[in-house]
Amino acid sequence: MTDAGHPCVQCGSPVPRNAQFCLVCGTPASAARSQSAALGSVAGQAPAAGPGSAPIDGWRPDPAVEPIREGDLLPAGYGRRVLAFLLDGVFGTVLWLVIVLPLMALGVIAFQVEETAIAFTGPSAVLLLVASVLYPIVSLLMQALPGFSPGKALMGLRIVRLDTLGRVGILHMLLRWLVVAAASLVFLIGQYVVWLSPLWDASKMSRGWHDKLAGTWVIDVKAGPNPLKARPGQLVLEESEPAPVPDARASGPRNAAPVAPATAPAPVAPSAVPPATESFAPIDRVPGFAPEGAGGARASAPPADDFESTRLSGSGPVSVPAGVIVFRLDTGEVVPITRHGVLGRDPVAPGGDASDLLIALQGDTLSVSKTHLEFGLEDGRVWVSDRGSTNGTALVRGDGVELELDAGERVRVESGDRIRVGTRVLQVEGSA
Repeated sequence: MTDAGHPCVQCGSPVPRNAQFCLVCGTPASAARSQSAALGSVAGQAPAAGPGSAPIDGWRPDPAVEPIREGDLLPAGYGRRVLAFLLDGVFGTVLWLVIVLPLMALGVIAFQVEETAIAFTGPSAVLLLVASVLYPIVSLLMQALPGFSPGKALMGLRIVRLDTLGRVGILHMLLRWLVVAAASLVFLIGQYVVWLSPLWDASKMSRGWHDKLAGTWVIDVKAGPNPLKARPGQLVLEESEPAPVPDARASGPRNAAPVAPATAPAPVAPSAVPPATESFAPIDRVPGFAPEGAGGARASAPPADDFESTRLSGSGPVSVPAGVIVFRLDTGEVVPITRHGVLGRDPVAPGGDASDLLIALQGDTLSVSKTHLEFGLEDGRVWVSDRGSTNGTALVRGDGVELELDAGERVRVESGDRIRVGTRVLQVEGSA
């Protein structure tokens, strides 16, 4: 996750890209983005060390409010969950006694002793039932709304929804309780198995079966942050880690085989023949794919044996003309930018255009959106644009000036620039 999108135009504090207002002074984030776009790199310029000095390298304003990320939350320890459960039982018993004993002393609740049994009938039985369910109902409402019962509050625990990290809600809390109640019908011991199930949770989040079915999570707010107290824009939800991508893709529609960007040829021993210029594998043909209207030779090409193959069909490497811009990925691959395309962890061509370049980053793509960056050619120059990504896109010029891109804003790039996509970095190079 990026730590700040742009500085606030009112107080200078960092504003996360997904925040609607400055977390310190409340200035709308749209105003900051508009001024940042109008002033270019000046709006986000770092302070200089002195008059006439260069900006301090790597400077960022100290955040007034630290963001709360999903990875910062800590699961509740099982021992403390058991203690919270026992404390709730004690509180429920005390509340029942406080209600019932005075009523019995006043004769409101009457009972009959029959041999070894005590019988309650009529209104007395109703009052006992109300006293028995009062604490469970209060506990359910407290966990559904504020996120804690008295026992959990004393143990520093909170219960949240796993998908939003917010309040659980009454329906989810009822479902959680119904799972335990249904389990108790299994030989009257099933509920104990459910209560023990957090001990063997494979996700290491200490979630029991009732938590998984209800979509809840019990967290530790003594040792970790409390998302239920997060300010607007402070809570940052992380995307789930996608499946590993075998290679960066750079061509073809969604149903075509992915294409790996070509790399520069390895050096060879000197010879009488002049060395060839840097070349790249063609990216306009994919095994088993022929655009509509293609000639008979291409239409009759045999399909690729492997759907996920990255080997290209064609006559061999071709030279990239002088002046063509290439993207050098941080994994070493080189992609010549010859037409419109998109880049991300699993990009989809806008509008389903089969001619678009599709570049899928490999490796750690947790900070990269599915379709993160768009690029294209205009008047022979390459432009890039953020596609409304979660973690944003930044352009670092050759002189070190960094510009955060607004979603949909097209910015031209030049050789020597760097493009930061989430936490990944692309180098812009010329082939001349």
